[in-house]
Amino acid sequence: MSSVYLDHAATTPIAPEVLTHFTALLQEGVANSSSSHRDGTRALALLQQARETVAAKLGCDPIEIIFTSGGTESSNWVLQRVLQDSAISFGARGIKPHFITSSIEHSSVAAVAEWLNKTGNFDWTELKAEADGTVAVRSLERAIKSNTVLVSVMHANNEIGTIQDLQSLGLVCRANDVLFHADACQSFCHTPFNVSELPVDFMSLSGHKIRAPKGVGAIYVRKGLELSPLMFGGKQERGLRPGTTSVELISAFAAATELWNESVVNSMLELREYAVSQIKKNFEGVRINGVDGEAASSVRGSSLCHVLSFTLPDVHSKDVHRALSLEGVACSTGAACGTEKSDSSAVLLGLGREPKDAHQIRISFSPTTDTRLIDVFIGRLMKVLKSLRTK
Repeated sequence: MSSVYLDHAATTPIAPEVLTHFTALLQEGVANSSSSHRDGTRALALLQQARETVAAKLGCDPIEIIFTSGGTESSNWVLQRVLQDSAISFGARGIKPHFITSSIEHSSVAAVAEWLNKTGNFDWTELKAEADGTVAVRSLERAIKSNTVLVSVMHANNEIGTIQDLQSLGLVCRANDVLFHADACQSFCHTPFNVSELPVDFMSLSGHKIRAPKGVGAIYVRKGLELSPLMFGGKQERGLRPGTTSVELISAFAAATELWNESVVNSMLELREYAVSQIKKNFEGVRINGVDGEAASSVRGSSLCHVLSFTLPDVHSKDVHRALSLEGVACSTGAACGTEKSDSSAVLLGLGREPKDAHQIRISFSPTTDTRLIDVFIGRLMKVLKSLRTK
């Protein structure tokens, strides 16, 4: 990777301990966990152990965890199946199911919402986020209708790092008998929470954001709810997700969760605070995007520990990003899933920014990032800006 890798929110390298565990399983050879022989039984035990580990980190019952290929599949599964199943039952009464998302959702939610809306079978409301990236409880209260079936609001934004108040938003949903889904791909392990203490019905998780391999994730489905299959075939994952289970990937995902604790998160919060202070100190007119830049009194922990977005005056972030890449710096101008679609960030547009102001540099950290790397980044950014502004 680049000598200054600050794009961990896009994906983060596999932790050495996780890599050792993962490759050992690959070399050993893990049997099919659906097979009834001794080797299959051992594979099934590894799978169950992983389910218990992930559930313990999330704070739920193992039966509430369904493994997937990652966050995109998880969010697609919840939105498609909950809403399409509702459309079948509502259709008999001549009613369209209504669902709600926010204006700053990840593309794995936003694109599904747009697709469902185009079918003409659904009623969709997209809530505009506040300037700091939060979704106002009052806004949600006003948007819920008698035919509202599902609300999907991400726990923490992948571009600007703002953490939502799931407790308050979820209570509004509960009071109105509406299902609540939260995309927690960036927040899982990066901020402390216990899902069983939150009024959340579904939650999407991803492995490669927390130092596990790519290609594995999970859905939390609250006990007592039913989620119909997205695909059909074998009996894997209680018949909900057919196909031979990758025990190796799932076990590696579980191993990665055990590397995260309050001390790690606090150290990363301190690093983020250092980065914010150095950016404000060295770049006049810089705008920190999210709660650091918009809130009158930002509370520590209201932003993710590993995500920092800022906008520089008088120069477009796309130009800065290209120049930084030539200097060996890996950062981003937004979500990796949408960086080539527009010169503007969909998230910043969703906050109400004008297109000319809806651009950013996003740097993101891992537990291996240190202040030395931030200082190197600041130095290279100063060099790049001097060059761009004298052209």
